[in-house]
This record gives sequence, C-alpha cells and structure tokens, in this order.
Amino acid sequence: MDGKTRLAKLEKEVEQLRKELSLLRRYVEKLHSGKHPSPIPLLQLLAQRGLSILEHDHNTQVLLPPEASEEQQDMFFNLLRRYSFRLFIRDLIQYPESRNIKQLCRYCAPPTARSYLKKLQSLGIVSYSSREGYKLLIKGVASFGPTLEWYVGQLFARYFSAPVITSVKFKNTSTGGDYDVIAMLEQNLAYVEVKSSPPRGVEKPAVKAFLDRLYDLQPDVALFFVDTELRMKDKMVVLFTEEMERRFGSSATTKWRVTRLVNELFHINHGIYIVNSKKGVAANIQKCLSDFRRHWKLNRVMVPWSC
Repeated sequence: MDGKTRLAKLEKEVEQLRKELSLLRRYVEKLHSGKHPSPIPLLQLLAQRGLSILEHDHNTQVLLPPEASEEQQDMFFNLLRRYSFRLFIRDLIQYPESRNIKQLCRYCAPPTARSYLKKLQSLGIVSYSSREGYKLLIKGVASFGPTLEWYVGQLFARYFSAPVITSVKFKNTSTGGDYDVIAMLEQNLAYVEVKSSPPRGVEKPAVKAFLDRLYDLQPDVALFFVDTELRMKDKMVVLFTEEMERRFGSSATTKWRVTRLVNELFHINHGIYIVNSKKGVAANIQKCLSDFRRHWKLNRVMVPWSC
C-alpha cells in the first residue's frame, strides 16, 4: 500500500469517526434535555426476545448536519410536521441545486418555498440567495426515506414519551433489511414501516416484506405508514387484502379482513394498521395506538405471527 492510498484510507476512517462522535454527542444531548427517553429499556426488551442488533440510529442519510444542536433538531422537526414541507424536501433532494426555485414550487407557492429555503439555510442544510439560487449542502442523501424515518422516531419520543430506535439492523433474521422505527409503549413492542412514496410507488413486494419482518420481530402492534394525503382504500387496502389472501386463503376474508378504523385509517384485527398523513401524522398514529390499547386490554388483538 503506497503513501497516497494509506493517507486516503486514514482520512476516510477519521471522517467516519467524526460522524460517529457527532452522533454520540447528539445522543448525549438528547438524554440531558429530557425530551428523549433512554432507549435502554427497549434494547433490553429486544434482547429478551432473542433479537441481536447489529446497528441502529445510523443517521448518515438524514437531511441534518451531523453537528446539529438540540435546538436545530427541534426546528427541523417542527418544520417536518407540515406536509407541504415534506413534499418540498422531496423535491429539494431530487433537484439539489438551481439558480431558480421553480422546481421546488410544485406543492407550495414561491413565497413559501423561499421561506423554507431561508429556514433550511439557518440550519446549515442549504445555501440560498435570491440572486444566485440555492444549493443543498448535505451530501450523499439519495432519498427522503431516512429523514422521514427520523421524523417518525422523533414523534414517538416527543409525543408518546416512548423509547425508540430507527434504521435497525438485526443479526440472523430471515427477512433482512432495515427495520424503520421500533418503539416501546407500556412494555408493548411497536413497529412502524415508513414509506415516503405515494401509494402508486408502493407495490406487492413492499407489503410482503413488511409482513415477513413482523414474523421475525413479533411486535405487539405494527403500523404501515405511507406519507400521503391520498386515499388508502384504492390501492393500499387492496394490496394488503391480496397479500393476506395469498397467505391464508379463503379464511383471510373473515379472519384477517382489512377494516376501516376511521377516515383513511385501516386495521387488521386491531394489531396491524395502515396509516396515511391526512389530518396529521401524530394524530393518526395516536388514533391507531389508542384503538390498539383499548382492544389489547380486552384481549381482542389478534396478529398472524401469534396464532
């Protein structure tokens, strides 16, 4: 190995250590702030279920600077509560640099887009001026998915005081891949699969993989969340109905039927929920969790992996 190669390798290792140190600093800040419950009880619960974690909360794909302070994370979280901002961020990732903002105005008016860019500039996420245009400063973010997972994880920590981990990889699971959001609620294990694509971008393999992961994880409650204000019945309910019929045959229409909870929220036996963003992500998740708790206490929750 020549000197240049060795130097490049060392620089890469130093950069990785810098990112990991920054993540550790942010984690310690969260614990001291009191806003984020410690994940230790959740990690213990997973270990008691025989699940060995390879890694979690590896947030290098989240659209936040590694050195973001607690205050900056609060600001970014509050921006993400707005559906129009989340759509804006998707377009920003797709079009990371331009002299004009036209491509960022598909779902918001130009004054709103300029306001979002100024707020992101204050967070160190973009550079922006009305004369020179904008440029995304966070490198290597290929999609909105990891940022949306971070946001949903933050919802569980901030709104429900739940220990939570995101982007989880387990050792020796049959399905593989990342488990997006895992939380602990009153000793119940909750899992959320997060989809940043609209329903037209979600196909049968995604639903199959979600249900396969549930057999490995065996949570008490599971949510399939699609970040859209569009109807879920037209496609998502159909996909889940077809997958349950494929797995359980004719009994699926009665034993594992997809049922409307309220509006565009659906459930399967009060243990699996299909969720969208209409009327607010936190409010919709709260409705599903309240329904689960109510039926759990009455011993009316039934999930395929426990039968």
